[in-house]
Parts: sequence; C-alpha cells; structure tokens
Amino acid sequence: MKKRIFSVVFVTLLLVTVLSGFSGVSQSDTQTFSPADAGNVTLRFAWWGSDARHEATLAAIDLYTELYPNITIEGEYQGYDGYQQKLMTQLAGGTEPDLMQLDYYWNPEWEGQEDLFVNMAETPLVDLSLFNQSSIDNFMTVNGKVIGLPMNSSGFGTMINKVFFDKHGLSVDTVWTWEDMIEAGGKINAENPNDYLFAIESGTTTGGISPFILNAYVYSKYGHYWADDNGKIVATKEELTVAFDVLQKLFTSGAAQPLGEASLFTGQMEQNPKWINGEIGFTVDWTATVGKYKASLPEGQFAVGQPPFGKDGDNEEIRLVAGMGLGVSARSKNLEVATHFANWLLSDPDAALLLGTQRSVPNNSQAFKALEDAGTIDPEISQMLAWAEAAPAAPVPLIEFNSEVSDIAKDICEQVVYGNLTPEQAADKFLTDVQAKIDEVN
Repeated sequence: MKKRIFSVVFVTLLLVTVLSGFSGVSQSDTQTFSPADAGNVTLRFAWWGSDARHEATLAAIDLYTELYPNITIEGEYQGYDGYQQKLMTQLAGGTEPDLMQLDYYWNPEWEGQEDLFVNMAETPLVDLSLFNQSSIDNFMTVNGKVIGLPMNSSGFGTMINKVFFDKHGLSVDTVWTWEDMIEAGGKINAENPNDYLFAIESGTTTGGISPFILNAYVYSKYGHYWADDNGKIVATKEELTVAFDVLQKLFTSGAAQPLGEASLFTGQMEQNPKWINGEIGFTVDWTATVGKYKASLPEGQFAVGQPPFGKDGDNEEIRLVAGMGLGVSARSKNLEVATHFANWLLSDPDAALLLGTQRSVPNNSQAFKALEDAGTIDPEISQMLAWAEAAPAAPVPLIEFNSEVSDIAKDICEQVVYGNLTPEQAADKFLTDVQAKIDEVN
C-alpha cells in the first residue's frame, strides 16, 4: 500500500455555495448527452443505509426514470454490515453493479485497482466544479484518479435519547468524558439494571469499539491516533493500557449495554429495542444517521451532543469528513447513462429535495443550496457540523482502516471487553500483532 498523508481543509458549510478553484468541465458540457437517446437501459445501483435512506434514494430514482422512461434502475440496498465484503466479492468476480456507494475508509483497498472505477475528473458528464475540491482530493482520489463523487459532508457526535436523559436527570448539554460515563453509567445501571447510559456494537472495519472508543480515546487524551501516516504504531504501551482499561470498565461497570447484545444491531442501533424503549441513553454516530435515530423516537425526544473525550486530555477535536462517495464501474455496459445519473443524483435540486439529509448535508453546492433554500436541513445536523467545523480533528491514518489491520484491533478490543485479556496484556498484544500486520500489508 502506498502511503499518503490525508489533510482535510473544510470551509464553513454555510458558504459552500461560494466554492472556487475546482477542476472539471462546465455544467453546459454535461448537457450534451441525453439518456433519452440511449435506448432501453437497465442499471444496478448499490448502497447501504437505513430504511429512511432507502426510501429517499428510491424516490430520487423514480424521478430520474420518470424523466427518462427508457431507463430502469434496480436498487440493491442493505445495512452497512456486510456491504463492503459483498462489493469486494462482486468486483473480484466482475459482477459489480453499475453504480456503487463507497466509503473513503476503503481507499487503501483500491490502491492499484483504481481503474475499476470511472475517473470522474476525465468525463464530460460530471461537473466537478460543484463539489468541494478538498473533499475530492482527500476522500475520493486514489493514485491521482477520482474514483467517485463525494456524496456528503458529515460530522461525528452523540445520538441522545431524551426519554432516558429525563428519567435519570441528565442534561443533553453535557459534554461527556469516557471516565465520567463509567461513573455515572455504573450508578444508573446499579439502580436500574435494565438501563444503560451507552450502547455500541463490536463494529465493522470503520466503526464500533476499536475506532470509536480505543482510537478516539487515545486521540483526545494524548493528541495523536494510535498509528501515524507512515504505518507505525505511535501510541505507547502505557497509553494503550490506559485506553484498554477505560474500554473494559465501560462494560464491566454496566455503563454500556453488553457488547453481545448491542452487536445484534450493528449499523442499526436505532432498531435496538432498548433504544426505542428509553433504556439506552446515547450512542455515537455520524450526522448522516441523524434522520434514522430521530425517526425512531417520539417527536421531541431526540437530541445530539458532542462526542465523548478523554478526561483531562490534550484536545477536544471532532471528526469531520466527506466520507461517502458514488462510484461508477469502469466495466459498466452503460457508462454514459450511469455517469449521467451519478452527476444528476448529486447535483439536481429536485433530487436533493428528495434525498434530503439521509446522507448528511450534500457536498454538492447546488444540492446544498436547494436544501438550504427549502429549510430542510435538520437543526441537529447543523449543530453537529458547527461543533466539528469549530474544532476539526486531524484525519485518521487510513492504515487503521485496512480490513486486516482493523480485524486484529477489533479482536483485541473484544477480548478486553469479555475479560480474556487484561488491559496490559492487550497493549502488549496490540503493539506486536497489529504492527506485524501493518508491516505485512504495507
């Protein structure tokens, strides 16, 4: 894997319509091709998400096929869990869909395989000037090729169940530390054994206990991630031991729902009965998921907050990414139509109104303006983005999201949670096993 340093430069989203300095063709050039002239075409489009995202995306597809009745678009949608594995298998076998929602965390997987995707910087059917250039450079570019269009801008934070908070006299304005969560959550669970302050799944490549607790704690407590951009573990044994101790106590104290129970709802925590019934206080997630959490609770019972930090730590920076991309297979038999649809889906104002904020706010300036003018951006999303924009965290080194590396990190975290490793043993194992795997894949 070639090493790259990803730096994130974001402008205030309220000024996203004043973007400049982009490459790409003009909007007028994208009008020279019409899908109406392509004959009867069927496209496959794969994405992950919640039911609300599925419905919004299907509505946009319906609008496109109304405009172009000769085009049929078959949606292939599911939850996040298992999506990457399915897509990788399809790409390896040459059976991938024409259009694919991508996660920038997978960029290391495409090193040397970037030609599998249409280079969006070289097609006259896409107007890159409508997208944030830093998002294209930092999240959608692999070996100099733009493998997809950025679909969103997303901030990180907590999804809060106000029923739980009101029941236990907690304030939604609290900025939690992991240590305070252990103390307060342990007391709540001791008095109310069915109630848990926090819930999180074991995780996938990009989420769960390893990136959202272990790495988040190391970063906020010590001011660096556990790895650097050169593929070396920079967290010390002492730092990792402290982080693993916090991870273990979060569960042994009763502050967090048992990991095995929460992991039944990987990528779908809003469907956890304890969340719905007001027996879970909060979880951590991205602005792209606000809609599904908000819809799962009675009106007025949802709130957002800043993510937890390490007590007396070095920083309280918040992650801000343009993580979702829309790629087109270079092997599609209908390249022009697929690329036209990708550009339309992310640029057209009517499509934007149908998609709403199911993937957080759109990265495309024209689509963003349509939502802004319509007043349809959830205040919770605006608040989370404002927090992240005020103190954006450095990008996480992508080596941490290599599937083989992250699997080992997750396994060690699980062993700590289940009591099979002490925090000190876990730190030793992490330093040897994870570094060995990094050296192997680098």
